Amino acid sequence: MGTSAAPAVQNPAAFLARITRDQRPESEQVLNFNPLNQISTPTSLRTDKKVKWYLFHFRGRLTNGSTGPTLRTAPPLLGTQLFALVQQFDLRGVHLRYGGQTPIIMRGELAAEFLALFYPNYIPLFNVSQNGGAVARGQALDTTANHTNDVEFALPIPTFPPGITAADVPFYCLHGPDWPGNLYFDILCADGTSVATANAPTISAYGSSSGSATVEIQSERALVTKGLMARIRPAITFRIDSFQQPTQTVSVTGGTGVVISDLTVGKDTTRLLLKTGTQQSGTSGTVVVYGSLLDSIVTRSYIALDLRQMGNSIANSDITLQDYQSRTQGRTAPIGYKILDFIATPGDSPANPKAAFQSSALTAARKFQLQGDVTASSNQIADVVQEMLLGTPAIIAPGSPRF
Repeated sequence: MGTSAAPAVQNPAAFLARITRDQRPESEQVLNFNPLNQISTPTSLRTDKKVKWYLFHFRGRLTNGSTGPTLRTAPPLLGTQLFALVQQFDLRGVHLRYGGQTPIIMRGELAAEFLALFYPNYIPLFNVSQNGGAVARGQALDTTANHTNDVEFALPIPTFPPGITAADVPFYCLHGPDWPGNLYFDILCADGTSVATANAPTISAYGSSSGSATVEIQSERALVTKGLMARIRPAITFRIDSFQQPTQTVSVTGGTGVVISDLTVGKDTTRLLLKTGTQQSGTSGTVVVYGSLLDSIVTRSYIALDLRQMGNSIANSDITLQDYQSRTQGRTAPIGYKILDFIATPGDSPANPKAAFQSSALTAARKFQLQGDVTASSNQIADVVQEMLLGTPAIIAPGSPRF
């Protein structure tokens, strides 16, 4: 009698068919929201399975003062100011091979916009109950003096590069067993000045004028056995937001070929997201939000290596970059966002993570940067999100070493 080879090695397609399913959101931990302070998961998130998505479920009440608030302009992609209540969040832990890592650092509002950009028919959900009235999906906040808004929103966080195929996701999402008992979220909470430019509301528990609002952390995990998980050698997806306010010289005079952000080396880069606009005034010290979004602050953006533009020819205007972005995503590119993508394919084809730029081969001595032509503006701000991959995924034979 002969012996049969392991199914995962003999028939990769059948193997993948068993790991592309996932489950609905499961509760991990519930944290009390603490304005202008950082909150953290007191114990590790579960690390027994693969995790495709994490999700923050915020519930709380915003109470207006004796003078109703003046709301800042809501981001057009989202239609609400609420996601800025999550000022920033970090996913951090200790990896078996790579040691201490922080795979995700993002601002809550930009994380929601990131998903809206890459899933054109999707906007993260939010509900509002104005002054004790019926809960309504996507409703604006009530600005009447002394009125209340009971609000909730869902902020999903992918642990893989959006746009790749379902069959690729298990190779690029978070592999829990590689972070055994050491995976945490930190959340920097904003206050009411993140939603209002004047007379900011106070924040309390949902349905109450006292107590704390809450953030429930949920996970959406792959339905895959430990045996099958052991056959996957995954890559780690990083998504790092480098928030920058250009120097005073750049803000006042602008310039050509200005360094907008120094980029990370040592990992392969899948895409960059550049968000530009003006800073909202009147916020609390640790709260930074956009008052308006503008394309005109950076009129030409490009990636440079050792101060040389990458590519044979760089377009003279970002309008053509944004037109390419529109064709890739199947939507008109919204003002204020520019995507420099290494893995996207125009049209309906999925993104190919294997096409990531091999910045893992660069040393710290190399100058890997996002540069651009910057127009003068006294209060301009920018976020640069660099999405990266660490490691090369593969299907491995039973008993083979994972690393």
